[in-house]
Amino acid sequence: MRMGADVRARAAPDHRSSWWSGRTRRINRRYARTAALIVAGLALALGGHALLAPNRFPVRSVHVIGRFQRIPQPLLIAAVRPFLYQNFYSLRLAAVRAAVSQVPWVGSVRVERRFPRALVITIGRLHLAARWAHGGWVDTHGEHVHLQGYGPPAGLPVFQGPAASEQEMWTHYERLQALLQPAGLAIAALDLTRRGTWRVMLKGGPLLVLGRKACAPLQRFLTVFPQLAARRSAMRQVDLRYTNGFAIGWKTGPGGQK
Repeated sequence: MRMGADVRARAAPDHRSSWWSGRTRRINRRYARTAALIVAGLALALGGHALLAPNRFPVRSVHVIGRFQRIPQPLLIAAVRPFLYQNFYSLRLAAVRAAVSQVPWVGSVRVERRFPRALVITIGRLHLAARWAHGGWVDTHGEHVHLQGYGPPAGLPVFQGPAASEQEMWTHYERLQALLQPAGLAIAALDLTRRGTWRVMLKGGPLLVLGRKACAPLQRFLTVFPQLAARRSAMRQVDLRYTNGFAIGWKTGPGGQK
């Protein structure tokens, strides 16, 4: 042992104090982040409330794009006017679409916001496909529409069927007419019974009666129709609900035979 040696005492590190200090810093940072989020949320809420206030940021202009043939423009303007000067950001586009769709002869409707404060409404004209026997018409989307005070185009076929069958009837009409057209035949009336029987009255006759699966029997009949075309005026009805053939009902009296 050397006398006079330089002896220095070192205090042992306090691990508990270091741990507590680090934990305090982490807690402080967590509280700081939470406070920042609360402040940001309040700012967004207050800003959103100001942004969506009814008397702020009114719609300044409405642009309507489309073909206006047959569409009564005074009624179109009246449908759009209530939405002018409403809040641009809170305005419900679905409400605008619904109001414009009620205007006679308006078909498809698309509504968009255009910055800074304009509405753009694109409309498509309604195209009627058939007259509904129970009142109203069916458009080319299979929708049942009413046009009070407005006459439909001439020459439309007549649909008759159960309630809510307009879409199904329009779909079948397109399929059947596509098969008939190459033979020079056209549908004058289409009737769907509750049992699923299709009755197709051709322009100039005859009446075709088909089952639920209508296309295949019709195609079979059309393959032999050229051989029967000369006697078409004497045909009253052709029943196509047979598996391997069809039955012709003939007219009686002058111009026909039994």
